[in-house]
Amino acid sequence: MRHGFMAGCSLSAYCPEYVGKTVSYLKQFYPELSIIQQCCGKPLYYIGEQQKFEKQYHKLLDTIDDCAVDELIVACQGCLSMLRQSEHVKSTSLWPVLAKIGLPAAAIGKAKDSDMVFTIQDSCPTRNETDIHQAVIKILQDLGYQVKLAKLSGKNTLCCGMGGMCGVANPKLARAAMVHRVATLPTKNIVTYCASCRSAMMNGGGQSWHLLDLIWGPVVMQGDRCPENVLNSTFTSWKNRYRTKRILEQV
Repeated sequence: MRHGFMAGCSLSAYCPEYVGKTVSYLKQFYPELSIIQQCCGKPLYYIGEQQKFEKQYHKLLDTIDDCAVDELIVACQGCLSMLRQSEHVKSTSLWPVLAKIGLPAAAIGKAKDSDMVFTIQDSCPTRNETDIHQAVIKILQDLGYQVKLAKLSGKNTLCCGMGGMCGVANPKLARAAMVHRVATLPTKNIVTYCASCRSAMMNGGGQSWHLLDLIWGPVVMQGDRCPENVLNSTFTSWKNRYRTKRILEQV
């Protein structure tokens, strides 16, 4: 079976180096891994540009076919939800894959002495994907972090404020949803597995880390500041997408 990996636009815009490290690690288990760098078209879908969406979506499927991918490992929950609307290719989330194959040896237990207690912002597009929720918890526990789950998590998660392109269509409503969501969480130290959710949690007043930050980055302690919110900058986001492309060409 030939595998592919798709980081998604937002994650590529956030952490090029960590996307590269993830691909390098996956290639130890899937040497034939193909890299898919296409937009899934979800933003177009949500603003009602159906013809443009279908053009972009079929461009993505053509790329997957060109790479002869049988199963696509997807890091973005939005991309995963779009791909699962079609039976064109089998798609699976990165997080259960990492939970199954195990974390890099250097990451296991590295945070066992950390005093940080994290809560998790589960992503709306995969609210019914229980295996993803469980995998994220397992990865955090394998890293050694303490986790305090929110009452409204998993299948009952609340939107981060970015759902349905609300951040673009109605910024005022989106910001209110971000602030509300952070207020419902038991701690403002928040782990996400979606780059857009991470940005939203920071815009709502929280301190937020992406799961890849914790796997590949330094151990986080109480009082540490999270990485900057680069997705608030259009220039930085597009520059990072280009950097991700260049990094993955070398992996």
